[in-house]
Amino acid sequence: MLRPTKYLYSVALTCLMAFGLALSAHAATIELVVSAKADPLERFAASELEGYIEKLFPASVSIVSTPSATADGFFLVGTSDHHPARDTTDIPALSDQGFLLRKVPYKGKEAMLIAGGSPAATLWGVYDLVERYGVCYLLSGDVLPERKAAFYLPEVDQVFEPAFRARWLKTMGDFAMGTEGWGMADYRPLLDQLAKLKFNRIRVGSSPSQPFLDLQMEGVKRESATLWYGERFPITDDMPGRKLFGKEKEFWNPDLPFQEAGYDKLAAAGQRHLHELVAYANSRGIEGSSVWSITDFSKDFVDLVPGAQTVQQLGALTITPGPEVRPDNAALTAFASAVIRKIIDEFPEMQAYGFPVGTEWPGWIAQYEWAWNELDKLYDIESVVSLEEVLEAARARKDYPGGADRAVAEVKGHITGLYFLLHLWNSPGLLAESKRPDARLVIYEVAEELFPILPRVLPPNSELVLVIDYNATRVLARREVLEHIPGKEVPTTMVLSLHDDSVGLIPLLTTHSLHEIVGEMRKTGVSGMATRQWMLSDHDASMAYLSKAAWYPEATPKSVYVDQIRSVCGEAAVKPMLEAFRELEATTIALEDHGMGLAFPWPGMVMISHWQPRPFEKLMPEDVAGYKRALAAVRNVPTPSRPEGKAYLRYWEGRLDFGVGYLEALQSVKQGAIAEKAAHDARDAGDKQGYRDNLGEALRHAEAALTTMIRAINTFADVAKDRADAGAVATMGEFVYRPLKKKVEELQTEYTKLAEPAK
Repeated sequence: MLRPTKYLYSVALTCLMAFGLALSAHAATIELVVSAKADPLERFAASELEGYIEKLFPASVSIVSTPSATADGFFLVGTSDHHPARDTTDIPALSDQGFLLRKVPYKGKEAMLIAGGSPAATLWGVYDLVERYGVCYLLSGDVLPERKAAFYLPEVDQVFEPAFRARWLKTMGDFAMGTEGWGMADYRPLLDQLAKLKFNRIRVGSSPSQPFLDLQMEGVKRESATLWYGERFPITDDMPGRKLFGKEKEFWNPDLPFQEAGYDKLAAAGQRHLHELVAYANSRGIEGSSVWSITDFSKDFVDLVPGAQTVQQLGALTITPGPEVRPDNAALTAFASAVIRKIIDEFPEMQAYGFPVGTEWPGWIAQYEWAWNELDKLYDIESVVSLEEVLEAARARKDYPGGADRAVAEVKGHITGLYFLLHLWNSPGLLAESKRPDARLVIYEVAEELFPILPRVLPPNSELVLVIDYNATRVLARREVLEHIPGKEVPTTMVLSLHDDSVGLIPLLTTHSLHEIVGEMRKTGVSGMATRQWMLSDHDASMAYLSKAAWYPEATPKSVYVDQIRSVCGEAAVKPMLEAFRELEATTIALEDHGMGLAFPWPGMVMISHWQPRPFEKLMPEDVAGYKRALAAVRNVPTPSRPEGKAYLRYWEGRLDFGVGYLEALQSVKQGAIAEKAAHDARDAGDKQGYRDNLGEALRHAEAALTTMIRAINTFADVAKDRADAGAVATMGEFVYRPLKKKVEELQTEYTKLAEPAK
């Protein structure tokens, strides 16, 4: 049985001595044999293998269709239906995602047969083999063995099929700390690494306020679009982390013009960006699956949406149908159908088209009884579960954020939205007259109480993507829900949160929690996993775990951690880094319980959320201590010999140091708010000395908070890995640094006036 994680360099050397093709006396001459019928992705797979073999071994490598008699060894690469060894070797049946690695005799020499059930699977076979040579795949790039070894072929003969056929990464998004600020120059390296980790889908799409779909309906042309709910992030010389941004004056997606260029240019660039993103993903064997809303719309179309009401979310930029509007309303149906057609016809290269059945902020819910009755007429759903049972189950949800009222509102909204989506999708002509009559429907985020009816109501060629709760800890607290997922009847993908936006931009690590959820997914027939995250840089280890868990049921967080740490940082780093990750995961679990909203990226993330005259959450000091213990463990790692290891440790040291500083700054913020209230209470009571003393204390705490936060942000900026990290720094510049600085100035002004003699 193969190990569930990659073969390490030391293991590779052992294999070389025991089994290898000993060619140390000279550079090996290696031929990569591909079929003349190979498609571009197969040829790319061969070129990738060529590059790796030349980096790993003293070898001369060439890609050929007709092998020579003089090569020292061969790699036989291709899909099973036209594989170059098809006539000489028995290749077993493979699914479109399966691949075979087999060491075989070939023309009197040794050869490695790599066969895939599709071009993408062939590419995964190449990357799997390369891992066995000791290459470690991080999100930011590869880590190769430090020295070349004599060429050899591993002893392997195995067919690989994934337990989870859909392996998604969320791209784009809605916050600057995510990937919405990434241009293609940022995305291409990430997509390259995703392919190596055998992820096969990306989620793309947008909210109606974003500039990625240009709509014109019934003579009404869209004229507005924005990023990040309309927030702007100026880059100024005084802000912490300034050097991270080069010549930028404002943080923005580098592929898009600023809003001042006008809607037409912004929308054209947005659509072009989305086309390029999907095209590049496809070139690496990764599907594009879009997600769009059909229950809320840009405010440009307020006159076309019957009874339009504002959706209560950040920015209040979108509208939804009025409460009395039925889901079969002719005007609404025509408008929403045109939106779906526009999405399909603008992006026919997508492999699937997804739609949530409601928004996170339910508003269009009054018609839920009518919608339920219509669904019952069509699908006899009352014979499965009654409406009363559905609502009662929602009221009884355990530990749900927002409580029973929110759960019931969510279910009502989803009943309305589910009928509406099915009504649109099944309408005559919608697909038949589109550029993709075979379009696959993906239904997002259906309330769990509706699981029993989904196998009856969903059309053929459809899938589910489910979100049980905001983060992994909360999913585990409600794991009984997973028992009712209709995974055996409908292809179902489970969303796994790596980094929740509510806990925010502080360090998080969720691998062991994800491991528990993955175990539950295996039992319930779930066929896919999808990441949910904004920031990516904390999650090399979690992504490596998910990559392995999709193919190897025996994969564990520890085995993945050990392989990654040892490969990147060396054996001496394993024990202290395991301790660091253990402390960070424990702190993450705690924060997912009591830290929701702690560092949520909105304008009031400090001065509204935390400048409040009440004591700091009593558990927060332990969170600071947890970060400090993790930081101490990282600092206990001996300095690695290689630059990749030094960079790995430097990142974690800076990231955890930032986490400590951020939370300590919030403690000072709380103390400042308490002192300020005491000062104003003393002022109102006529206690001038109490007013002055407490105001001075408030000023000292505010200055301490600002100083600590500046240092923390600079520390994070120094180790930032990617554009999402840069967006987090820009976010803190606007929502943390500037408001805190303003508060210090206000307190200083007030305090100075107290010291002035009365006139």
